[in-house]
Amino acid sequence: MTGTTEPLDPLASVTAADSWDRLVSAALVGTSRRSVPDTPDLPETPATEGAAALLDRAALAAVRRAAGHTPVTATPVAPDASEELPQAGEAATHRLELILAGRVALLPEWLERAAAHGVRAAHSSLPALLDQGVRESRIRPALAAVVGGRGHWLARFNPSWAYMQGESVPGDRFEQHEWEQGTPARRRRALTALRTTDPDAARALLQGVWPDLAKAELRRRLLEAMETGLGPADEEFLEHALDDRGANVRGLALSLLTRLPDSAHAHRLRGHVREHASADDKGGLRVETVHTRRDDIHRDLALAAPQAEAETKDERSERLWALVTHAPLDVWPDLLGTDPAGVLAAAHGSGDADLADAFVNAVAVQRDTVWARSVLEAAGPRIARRSSAHTRRSFQLAKLLDLLTAEERCAHVRDVLTSGVGMERWGEALRATGGPWTASLSELVVRRLHQPGRKRDSFGYREICEAAAEHMPPEHLADLREEPPFDDTADAYLRLRETLRFRLDMHKEL
Repeated sequence: MTGTTEPLDPLASVTAADSWDRLVSAALVGTSRRSVPDTPDLPETPATEGAAALLDRAALAAVRRAAGHTPVTATPVAPDASEELPQAGEAATHRLELILAGRVALLPEWLERAAAHGVRAAHSSLPALLDQGVRESRIRPALAAVVGGRGHWLARFNPSWAYMQGESVPGDRFEQHEWEQGTPARRRRALTALRTTDPDAARALLQGVWPDLAKAELRRRLLEAMETGLGPADEEFLEHALDDRGANVRGLALSLLTRLPDSAHAHRLRGHVREHASADDKGGLRVETVHTRRDDIHRDLALAAPQAEAETKDERSERLWALVTHAPLDVWPDLLGTDPAGVLAAAHGSGDADLADAFVNAVAVQRDTVWARSVLEAAGPRIARRSSAHTRRSFQLAKLLDLLTAEERCAHVRDVLTSGVGMERWGEALRATGGPWTASLSELVVRRLHQPGRKRDSFGYREICEAAAEHMPPEHLADLREEPPFDDTADAYLRLRETLRFRLDMHKEL
């Protein structure tokens, strides 16, 4: 045989077990009698000889054995975003830590106040805040406003926090490279930023890539950006999206078209209503069955294809629900020759609970303040009652009240609560009111908490305490007696006082 053979390196194939065994052998004999073995599979240590080197390498090997991973030396990643907002003060930061540790119900209020005062959360709080956003999607927009540049940068390194990359914040600017090369979330954020300044250009970008978006979820997420700057010029593209093969895309397109009451789509829905609805002989509202075999209705309501030859009762009900929810509300007064209150009375007079509930849903979806006032006035004290067992939909009290100004909202609930409803319904109505409450509503609640109550009302009393702790302005702590009025609910009352004191301090810090 000719040629040369390279000498084998006896350390080239040293395994983790080999290093450990060699280190243990050297430790048993002692470094005075045996040199420290080479361990090329471990990171370098400051010392190269003697007991210190042996112990350093043994420590690395022990960690590797426990963790199942080879320790390495890494270069820290430098943040690529500077902070534009000042950090919240030390007291406010400590308050946030307490909230994250066990008072997360108060987190939305802390975030709202921090954003209003133009400060951001401390860097040390960012991982816990981003984790909270994973669990509660409703707080993500508020989180985006206070996590600062560091929070948005940090979210890139944890897949669970990827949602933050798509959350827009005031001052966002369109970046071409984000649109062309960014993640789906960052592309959506870029598109939303462009919709803020140039809706037509943003729509043109989306139209250009639409045929190449293979996944329905990608199409839906980008279509969400159309909500910003939505206008009549978007109608044609949204009509096209009604034919999308993805059900969620079609549903979103329908929701956006519902906000364009002068569109051709809206006029078609008015025509469907006139075709199917009329007043009956008793003053009620009669709506005929909306059939699934009609291709035009099927498309305009973004309905799923029927699964069987014969229509089921649930399918017919869903089509009625969809038509009432998305048809412009102005068609009903014109059809019946009355006002919104009269339409609602006719719906209740029909004897169809689903029809009446569908109108409530339509008001909430279309965010019509005039109709919301009519619904709330027609319901009266019933708004403080839970939905009857036979109704398929819940009474969307919170969504309806949210359409009113804070003063009008609180005044309406105050009138309802003074109409004689039982204490067991107070908590439900007060929670739906949101906050902050007006002084008049807060004073009513304080008086009710001090009034003697029957023992069977203790559950309702506790619910009032919980609602007040979350929504009543904390300054009303001074109006509450220090000692609990009733022994059987003393714990709830004391928690209310303690929470108001906590919130009062939070307000002073932010």
